[in-house]
Amino acid sequence: MALLAEPMEFLDLHHGSAVRISISAWTDGEASIAPKVPTARHVAIHMAQNELTSAPPPGHPITVVVPVLRVFMKRLDEPSPVPYYDISSKTLRAQMLPLLQSGIHRSKEFIISANGHAPLKRYSVEVV
Repeated sequence: MALLAEPMEFLDLHHGSAVRISISAWTDGEASIAPKVPTARHVAIHMAQNELTSAPPPGHPITVVVPVLRVFMKRLDEPSPVPYYDISSKTLRAQMLPLLQSGIHRSKEFIISANGHAPLKRYSVEVV
């Protein structure tokens, strides 16, 4: 997969929040992110992606490449200047990809909701 062009517009909803959107197009790609508080998992991924044999020193900034689904959309619940959302949530991406691949996005609207708080936050999608 190719790196998506900047700027990134990551979808990050608060617990209990939702957005209602119509999707005109989509693309699946990757993005390079720099975790603010890297976990051991982030460090392991960073080491593997950069073919490092030892971990960077504590506090050293790292980057990891993650799968991202970009959906070109129009927000229906409130005005928004954002032309697309970048979805990095593995759960939401896994739910959305089959729907988009089926072409259902051309005639349906989607409500994306967030439940919980990081790192246990989960997104869900409803097709309306």
